[in-house]
Amino acid sequence: MRHVIEVPVISAAIRRLGAPTSAIVQTGDLLFTCGMPPIDGVTGEIVTGPIEAQTRASLNALKITLEHAGSSLAHVVKATIYVTDPKLMGDVNAVYREFFGDEWPARTSAAIRPWTLPFDIEIECVATVR
Repeated sequence: MRHVIEVPVISAAIRRLGAPTSAIVQTGDLLFTCGMPPIDGVTGEIVTGPIEAQTRASLNALKITLEHAGSSLAHVVKATIYVTDPKLMGDVNAVYREFFGDEWPARTSAAIRPWTLPFDIEIECVATVR
């Protein structure tokens, strides 16, 4: 049985992007997030600019979403990062380390074709409930 958890700002922002998805869904003790674009957790607006700012916004959006569902980044067991250019991964990794320190979840990174929207990164994760 799955349970959709509404995260007001993030969910509304994702819906404005036209995505028919929930920000986070729980099944059993696992939480699955959608691919989180660089959304400002306060305004719900897309963050553009350098990849560091976009990465920080995506990870902050994940943090807010997970905390709203009763979890945290410390409980992430798997992350997937999608970027429009693999050359961006060095800068992405620098910000990623700020959020995860030295205890990293399993991770997959993939280069994809650019979106029609003005951002270069999307991050999704699977986490456990506290």
